[in-house]
Amino acid sequence: MNPSSFIVYITSLLWLNLTDAKIGYFWHITDLHYDPFHNSQEFHRGCRHNRANNEHSHRNGRHRDHTCDSSWSLIQSAAAFMQERHPDTLEFVLWTGDILSSSMEHMSEDFKLEAVRNVTDILSRTFSSQFVFPALGHNDPPPSKRLVDMWMQWLPTEALQTFKTGGYYTIEQSHSKLRIVVLNSVLWAGGAARTDGPHLGQAQWGWLEEVLAKARSKNEMVYLVAHAGPGMEERHNAGSSSAAGGGELTPSANGRLLQTIRQFSDVIAGQFYGHRHTDTFRIIYSGGRPVSWALLAPSVTPRGAGSMSNPGLRLYKFDSNTGKVLDYTQYYLDITNTRGEVHWAVEYNLTQYYGLREVSAMSLDALAERIRNYNDRGVFIKYMTALRVRHNIDTADCDSACVHVHYCAITRADYQQFRSCVRNPASALASQAAHNTTAILLYAILILISS
Repeated sequence: MNPSSFIVYITSLLWLNLTDAKIGYFWHITDLHYDPFHNSQEFHRGCRHNRANNEHSHRNGRHRDHTCDSSWSLIQSAAAFMQERHPDTLEFVLWTGDILSSSMEHMSEDFKLEAVRNVTDILSRTFSSQFVFPALGHNDPPPSKRLVDMWMQWLPTEALQTFKTGGYYTIEQSHSKLRIVVLNSVLWAGGAARTDGPHLGQAQWGWLEEVLAKARSKNEMVYLVAHAGPGMEERHNAGSSSAAGGGELTPSANGRLLQTIRQFSDVIAGQFYGHRHTDTFRIIYSGGRPVSWALLAPSVTPRGAGSMSNPGLRLYKFDSNTGKVLDYTQYYLDITNTRGEVHWAVEYNLTQYYGLREVSAMSLDALAERIRNYNDRGVFIKYMTALRVRHNIDTADCDSACVHVHYCAITRADYQQFRSCVRNPASALASQAAHNTTAILLYAILILISS
């Protein structure tokens, strides 16, 4: 295709997108970590500090404590805000796991399932006219008939069949060409407790590849949804050889997922994960080109493993015909508010905040380059502010090496490539140089013809 034909082709695609787009919205909520012990004599279980501090926190409103998981009042406030704020064109809700606090780890299955039912009930009332699509996290009960009965209000029969056996399923949108594929990342995690985890994990691979191939044959676009996705954490020491990954998935599962994403990048319209308790993103490359992206939403719980943050909720805007993500609005609750007020507010809007023309692998790749530009700290400070949802923001201690670790986490989802990137910044620069010229040229053309 010659350059003039290419421009005509791109222009026609943009025109079709602009004229035929049907705007819809969906919420993404993740990592509630509900702790029922907040209102009992044992409420210190879900917190990290001593009893004296817990009692002080209890008197002043438990939802305002960064050392504790979510109280029932925090979950209620999040639900009330979403019910009040969501637009008439809300299509569905993605709920990506870790429903329960780790403080419930040794409780009975009956107790855990009752807690899940409480959260399910409040979401059912909040989204009485929408479907909620849940994904299992590593703190959640495994698939069971009781869980199926609880969620059958949202999932069709075909989805319930695979969910009951493996915790994964797919949803075909009858009114559009968008398919939602919900994975059970617990089956691919090194700490999977189920004895049949390896068998079910293999079954999920075959099922996923079959679903993606069928989507391609039917000209559908796909959202990949799971509790945990590919890639490493942003920790400064995550590149050490001792890190089993710094990632939730096993190295082999992580590698295979990346391979599958590359193979089907033409039908994957977006990836949506939680687990990290941070607001960040990942880019997947093929042949040096950015071909897919993953957006990681921050948690509702303010507590994390070295990554405390304010509670967050995310509302996506998308073309409901094609699944193309157009934007999102990130909301947050400042729990350091000393007046005791519960006031959810807009934290930022993605495209405005970072100055993006579109949400794509190419535009996010360009954003990653801006984030790591140590001579211009403006974009990096914005990224770090969003990362912890405006909690305890201090970028002064993050030197050029620290910035580079964040860049490696965003752009190197493969574990070994991440470690190599962290150890050798020069090689990271060289590996990116091969695709930068072409990527920048194509991105410039898109910007010019969409202006």
